[in-house]
This record gives sequence, C-alpha cells and structure tokens, in this order.
Amino acid sequence: MFNDCKTMAQKASRWMRHMGVAAAALAITGGVAMAQELKQVTVVLPGSSAMAWYPMIVAQQRGFFKEEGLEVTIKSLDGSGAVLQAMEAGRAEFGAPGPGPVLNAVARGADVKFFYNLFSRGLFVLAGDRNDGIESAEGLRGKQIGVSTADGAEVSFARSALASVGVEPDEYKFVTIGQEGMAVTAFDRDTIHAFAASFTGIAVLKDRGVDVVDLTPEGLDLFGNGLAVRGEIYRDNPEMVAGFAKAIHKATKWGMENPEGVLEDGETYNPQEVERREYARALLDTVNQQYAPIGDNTLGYLPESGWNAWHKSLLDTGELDAAIEDLSVVYTNEFVENLEAK
Repeated sequence: MFNDCKTMAQKASRWMRHMGVAAAALAITGGVAMAQELKQVTVVLPGSSAMAWYPMIVAQQRGFFKEEGLEVTIKSLDGSGAVLQAMEAGRAEFGAPGPGPVLNAVARGADVKFFYNLFSRGLFVLAGDRNDGIESAEGLRGKQIGVSTADGAEVSFARSALASVGVEPDEYKFVTIGQEGMAVTAFDRDTIHAFAASFTGIAVLKDRGVDVVDLTPEGLDLFGNGLAVRGEIYRDNPEMVAGFAKAIHKATKWGMENPEGVLEDGETYNPQEVERREYARALLDTVNQQYAPIGDNTLGYLPESGWNAWHKSLLDTGELDAAIEDLSVVYTNEFVENLEAK
C-alpha cells in the first residue's frame, strides 16, 4: 500500500512538472505570438521638439501604443509639407501636419484623414523684433517674413493672419530661412522683420536674446497641428486608428499630470532640448496650455468652426483655387467621441 501511494505521488509530481514546463512554454510562445501580432507603423512629425510632440514619445516610452497592439516608430521631418509627402508616398501611416497643408493636399487629390486635434489653441505666432519698431501685422506691408519651410503650416497661418487685417499676399514676401537659430541672424541683419514661428520657436528666439513682440492679430480661430492618417488605413483598418488615438489620448492626459515624467521620456528623443530643465519645463507648460481644449470641447476634438475658418482663410488668400464642398472628407471626430473627456 505504501509503495502504491509512493508510486502515485511520483507520477503526480512528474505530471505537475510536465504541466509546469508546458505552461511555461505556452507563456513563452504566447508572448512571442503577442510580440509578432504588434502592428509596425510609423508616425512622422514636422519637427524634432520632444516637448511639442510629447504624446507620441510618452505613448511609446510608457507602453501605451503596445497596449493597443502597435509598435510605433517616430521620425521627425522638416515641416508639414514633408510630413504629407511621406504619408502619400507610403513611408508613414500617421503624421502630425497642420490643417492648412492638409486642406491644400486634399484639394489636389491627396488621400489623408485628420482625426485628432493636438494644438487646439494654435501652434504658430507671427513674431517681430521690438527693436524694428513694428507693432502690428499691418506694419508688415512691404516687409519680408521668415518661415522655416516654404510649404509648412506656418505659411498658411501667416497668410491667414495677415489677410485678417487686410494685408494682401502681394504686399509682403516670404523668406525660407530654416530653423529658429537662423531667424536670430536674419533679424540681426534686417533680412526679415517678422518670423512665423511655433511657440517653441518663440521660446528659442527669446532664449537667444531677441526682444520678441507678438504681431499676431486678435480673433483668429485657427487651431494648430493634429494627427492624420492615410485614407486607405482609415477605411480598411479603423481599429488601428482608434487604437492610435486612444494611446495618444492616454499619453496626453498622463503628460499633463506628470510633467517630470514627460521630461524624462523626452530625453530619449531630443536630449539637447531637455538638458536645460527650466527651459524645458517652461516649454512643456506652454505646450499643455496650447493642448487644452477650448470651451466645452474635449481633448482631441476637431471643431467645425475651426475648419470653416481655415477653409475660408485659404480661399481668401488664394491658396485654395476652389472650395472643398464637403469638409467631412478632410476630418472626423469619430475616434475621439468615446474617449474620456479631459
């Protein structure tokens, strides 16, 4: 009897060891399968600022993308034009262009869909040097205005801003000068009398000693850059778009509550920007102010009034040859409707 019990115990022990090995193997293979199931996608940004585009970096570093089944590669390019070109060429599934360039792209036949609002309060400022004595946008008649790229969102913004106060396109000239450091030199040499810059660019100008005066006209209803996806992905794989939006939404809310964590994650993307902590903190604080929804809108929401304002502005300035009859082809709020409000 004792031997029978011993034999049964030995068999049970061997069975349990076997099951343990099997369970471990299942866990390993399951993990491999899960890793293999992650969808490889690329998002292209119109600049290299870690603070300006922190939701993508936080979503990557904190695993929010992976929670949605995505393995995301983040790349920085030079301006919205380059972002849209990369998307149209199939080199990126997602991008963060400005609404003006997206309207222009759709008008010429591009197949992209804007689905998430990042900079609800606008991204750009029309900045002057106080030493030039120009105190308003009207004072830029006959002047040269610096832009980082010839086809970036800042160009559409500047045209719209100037048109709102009656300054016509033939009354000024754009000069493509590159990034903010070059703008400092251009101001010093009187090559430009204003710079259409993102608020991150304004921070750089101030940091380099430019006595910045804001020449942006009041009352502009022009929101800034957000997230867009290639049209075929929007149509054929809406679950991927929904997952991307959810991860970005979670990362944005997390970043608003954990600024030091954003700085930590930002070091992985742009360590030079973050190494001066006080500068980076001030920049991040401004970013979160620009991200904050307006009125009763929720985080990520794309207001119809803002699209109408952009559309009208581009028509008024001649950037659009003809009206886009149905702006719903350009953008959608379907992926933010069920996300938690800010």
